Amino acid sequence: MRTLKSVNARCYNHIVGTGGIGSGIFFSLEGGHTLGRNESRMGKLEPFGDFCKQHIIMHYIAVLLGAGKTGSFHSFPIGKIGNDDIGYRLRLMMEKAGMDTSHVTVSNNAATLFSVCFQYPDHSGGNITSANSASNLAQSSDIDAYFENYQMVGKEGIVLAAPEVPVATRIRLLEQGRKHKMLTVASVLSTEVEEFERLKGFELTSLLAVNIDEAQCIGEIEGDQPDTDIIVQACTSRLQKANPEMQVLITDGSRGSYCYYKGQTEFTPSLQTTVVSTAGAGDAFLSGTITGLCCGLPLTKGFSSGDLKEFPLQTAVELGTILASFSVTSADTIHEGANAASLGNYIRQSDLSMSETFEKIFT
Repeated sequence: MRTLKSVNARCYNHIVGTGGIGSGIFFSLEGGHTLGRNESRMGKLEPFGDFCKQHIIMHYIAVLLGAGKTGSFHSFPIGKIGNDDIGYRLRLMMEKAGMDTSHVTVSNNAATLFSVCFQYPDHSGGNITSANSASNLAQSSDIDAYFENYQMVGKEGIVLAAPEVPVATRIRLLEQGRKHKMLTVASVLSTEVEEFERLKGFELTSLLAVNIDEAQCIGEIEGDQPDTDIIVQACTSRLQKANPEMQVLITDGSRGSYCYYKGQTEFTPSLQTTVVSTAGAGDAFLSGTITGLCCGLPLTKGFSSGDLKEFPLQTAVELGTILASFSVTSADTIHEGANAASLGNYIRQSDLSMSETFEKIFT
């Protein structure tokens, strides 16, 4: 199968991740009002495939870059599954995508992570995820066990610290990443911000990816619908004080995304498409952005734009935008049809132009 190519001899050739590995069920809610505290709500149980954060992000990277024993890119997820059928099926799925699952271990003390996802008629939504799952048993010792026999010394690597495992476990991965001079990438949920900051997570993170609600929490902005620019400014101001070298990605749903670095904020609009489900789009965006960095693309172009068709595609963020757009055309949170060939076709069918460097990664 065709894979994306590197345009830079000095790029990232492996990723080590931790985060949730699990499945779930999916409800389409009736009515557009926000689910109430004491409300009983009707919803259609959908036959969609639902997966958890580490799995989604690592899947696209592995498939697009051709990860595997014989490939030039390598993917090492770290996590726990339960001693149950779904856990074993998920691990097999990860292996088929090219991931080395030798550090995805089985727990006999808890079931594989499970989520109940819900979506409103406008395709926004959320999820409730089991806190007492096998993923929650992933510990710092699991991270250290991987790095005890770390074989990629001297190579350009990335660590990914995704939610749905304990914050302390993710902090340990970021610490190991810094120790081995790797690019440290992290996400944090709204409920985890204070703990993540207290454990120096922001200081350890090179690239932080959050959605607009998480950015609002980081920026300590109150209100139901505050101005987006105020949220972005408050969030990035707080993060810049914690870590002046941090790059920040903030997704704002169908509107697009913001990338902040050293006082400069760049807006990239989304690519509009026929939406089946938005679940997993933010994870696909981060995955595509990381993939672009692995291919040697610059993170940003240095200026904002109002339409993706306005300028030729040239950045990792734009690759993330394309993958997020393609992902929402699938009902499942992992679009099984996403690969280098289908993504290239999607770009051309969307009448987008590519810079010479961007086009080379599809050659």
